[in-house]
Amino acid sequence: MSSGESALLFAAAVYGVSTTVSVVALRAVRPADLLAVEIAGAATILLVTAAARGQLRRRGALRHMLAGALVPGLAFLFGDLGLARTSASSGSLLLAAEPLLSVLLAVAVLRERLSGRAVLALVVGLTGGALVAFEPGGPAGTDTTAGNVLVLLAVVAAAVFLIATRRFNDGGDGLNESAWQSIGGLLSVVPFVMLSWSTGGSRFGTAGAQGWLACTAVVVCGVVGGVLFNRGIGRVPAARAGLLGNLTPVVGTLTAVVFLGDRPSLLQLIGGAAILAGLVLLLRSPAGPPAPSTPQSELVEEYR
Repeated sequence: MSSGESALLFAAAVYGVSTTVSVVALRAVRPADLLAVEIAGAATILLVTAAARGQLRRRGALRHMLAGALVPGLAFLFGDLGLARTSASSGSLLLAAEPLLSVLLAVAVLRERLSGRAVLALVVGLTGGALVAFEPGGPAGTDTTAGNVLVLLAVVAAAVFLIATRRFNDGGDGLNESAWQSIGGLLSVVPFVMLSWSTGGSRFGTAGAQGWLACTAVVVCGVVGGVLFNRGIGRVPAARAGLLGNLTPVVGTLTAVVFLGDRPSLLQLIGGAAILAGLVLLLRSPAGPPAPSTPQSELVEEYR
């Protein structure tokens, strides 16, 4: 694996863990509470770190903030609302739809091409994703339609974010991009948080030590996952990056089974094995050199 692929794989694993930890946090706090903590906390950590290391640059800040309205903004908003209404394993497994959307957008928007083995990896991985997203006989009241739809909206936001960051990534180490994206995400969710607090209040006062620990873990996952993603996305084609994201639902489901006692069905287990098989096929296929991110001046000429 290249360094970019390694970074994206680690990011996918971190996001999978974050899904399970978010469900734990949402048992103690409201979605608006978790949203405020995870985005504001990540923004503070990333801005302070980037400024202290001299890596915070104003060039491209607006572009990164607009991307941040998608992730962490809308993706975290829809994700937290959805995970509050469904199980950790169901939420994780629904994330298997993101690679499909990412690959389709990469081919349609960025005009990327897939090798024969990558196409096979896509078919195998998506077949597994379809199996794990289908949960017959789930516990009553845990796999609601509203929760699943909200998680899928988060998936759409994340897929569009992947394409946007691949197109406009600065090719840096990821810290500067993540810092500005967290600011954009924070600004985009402030209206929802304020409205939610004004109408339903907050549950911070009753969260307890376990609730705050879970919220802190979500913040850490967001910081680490965001930096790793931005570090890797400029070095890997978007279609391949989308396929690497297949690891997220697998890790999310495994952590939900181990730590929360969720029990996936036989179809889900088969689907998880298919996702991993597709991932292995992908990593054994040649990637080819990724096209560099397009500078803004070249984009102006391209669209004239």
